Amino acid sequence: MADSTAKQHRTSVPAVAAAVVVVALAVVAAVWLTSRSGDGDGVGGDRLAVPSEAATGQPPAQPRPTPSATGTLAPGGRSELLPGPMGGQEAIDALGERLDRVAELNGMTPAGLRDALLTDASLLVAPSGRLLYDDEMTPPPTPR
Repeated sequence: MADSTAKQHRTSVPAVAAAVVVVALAVVAAVWLTSRSGDGDGVGGDRLAVPSEAATGQPPAQPRPTPSATGTLAPGGRSELLPGPMGGQEAIDALGERLDRVAELNGMTPAGLRDALLTDASLLVAPSGRLLYDDEMTPPPTPR
């Protein structure tokens, strides 16, 4: 009986080792094949699949505005529109004429952004002009 158990053990170890080698080779081949599908730089590339109008039945979305060459929407090359995150009327006042640009950056109309800032206390404008939410997490009640 012990002899047959030892024989099974001797045959199962090479089988497991062979399976590990096969899986490792498959992973290496998959990585190699995906890295060659790029634009010749050896990396996966930065291609992006975008659904066509025919596939979605909707006209293509308008491109969003991009920040200026300095990487910001702020005039004069400043890196920030605001000194810190702001919301409500304070953000509207601080942005002034730049509110239109911030709304466009976030895919909103100026009136929609103004309304959202005035009605949602958790909505803030980051110094970069992007919108963010300041939600506080409350801990769950402790069982008694």
